[in-house]
Amino acid sequence: MESETIYRALQRHLDTLPIGFPETESGIEIKILKHLFTPEEAEMATFLDFKFQALEVIHDRVKKNKKDISLAELEAILDSAVSKGAILVKKENGKKHYANAMFMIGMYDIQTHRKNEKLLEFLNDSSQFFKEAFDEEMFSTGINQFRIVPINKSLTVEHHVMSHDNIREIIKNTKGPIVVGHCVCRTKQKLRGDPCKQTKLLETCFVLNETFAQMYIDQGWGRQISKEEALEILDKTEEDGLVFQPGNAQRPGSLCCCCSCCCGYLSDMKKLPRPVDFLKSNFHAEVDADDCDGCGICIDKCNMEALTLINDISTVNLDKCIGCGACVTACPSEAIQLREKEEKFIPPEDWDALYTMIAEKKRELKH
Repeated sequence: MESETIYRALQRHLDTLPIGFPETESGIEIKILKHLFTPEEAEMATFLDFKFQALEVIHDRVKKNKKDISLAELEAILDSAVSKGAILVKKENGKKHYANAMFMIGMYDIQTHRKNEKLLEFLNDSSQFFKEAFDEEMFSTGINQFRIVPINKSLTVEHHVMSHDNIREIIKNTKGPIVVGHCVCRTKQKLRGDPCKQTKLLETCFVLNETFAQMYIDQGWGRQISKEEALEILDKTEEDGLVFQPGNAQRPGSLCCCCSCCCGYLSDMKKLPRPVDFLKSNFHAEVDADDCDGCGICIDKCNMEALTLINDISTVNLDKCIGCGACVTACPSEAIQLREKEEKFIPPEDWDALYTMIAEKKRELKH
C-alpha cells in the first residue's frame, strides 16, 4: 500500500472514534499523522480499536488481512507508536493491550515530550487542523469532553457541593497513580515567544485515569505525584486564577488548569456570545451591589470577560460566566459569591460512559 493511501486509511479509521479525525480540504490532517506515525505504524494502527485489545487478538486480525508478520514484529511496531504518543497501551495480567487514541483528549495532549522545534511544528499544524475541522468535530454532538469545576476557595459552607463538583474531592477520590505534566497550550505559546500572561506554572495538567497515568509514568511523559502534592499545585493554580477543567465525568481521567490567553478551548469559547452553551458548569457568579466598591480587580481576573463595570458596580454577564470562581477569590471586598444554578448538570459516571454517550449521539445524528 502506498504511503499516502496508508495515511488516508488511518485518517478514515480514526474518524470512526467517538471524537473523530475529520478530513480537510488542505490535507493538514495527513501531515499531522505523518508527525505521529511511520507508514508501517500507521498501517498497524488501522487494525486497532477504541477499546483495548490483547496483542494476540490484534495479531490474528493483522494476519487475516495482511502478509504474515510475527507477534514480536507487531509488538515492536506498536510499541514504537506508543513511544510517540500515537496509540495507547496497558498491561493486564502480564499481557499488553493496545488501543487507538483520539486526537484530543489523546495524541495532542501527550506531545510535550517532543523536542522544541518538532513540537512547535506539530502544534502549529494542529492549530490549523482545529480551525479547519477539529473544533467542529469536538462540538458536533453537543456533549463536551470537559466541564468547569469552581475554585474551592470560592465555595462556602452554604454550598452543598457534590463530590464531582469539588476539585479536592476529585483528587482525594482518585484511584491509582496521579501524574502531572506540562500544559501543551502554555508550552505552545512559550515556544511561539508569547508566554502566558496569567501564570508562570507549566506543570498544570493532571492525568487521573489509572491506565493513562501508568502509561505516562512508563514512557517518562510526566511526573508521578502524591495526592498531597497535587493539592499543593492546585493551591498555586487557584492563586493565579486558573480555570479547572476536568474531564466531563464524575470520575474524570484528566484535569486541566487553564487560562484563556493560552488554552485554545477557552480562548475560542470567549469569542462566542454564549460560552455557557458549551462550557458545562453548575455555578455562576453574583455581585452584591451594596458591597462592590468598583475596583475592577474581578474584571482583570475573569477569563471569559464576563464582568463589566456599570455605574461603578461590577456586573455579571450570565451568558459568559462559567462559574469558575476566579472573581470570587480575587474580590477584596467579598462582594462576589458563587450561586448554584437551578438546573443542575450531573456528568456521566466515568470516561467510558462519557464516550459511549458521545458515540451514541453521533450515530443518532447520522440517522
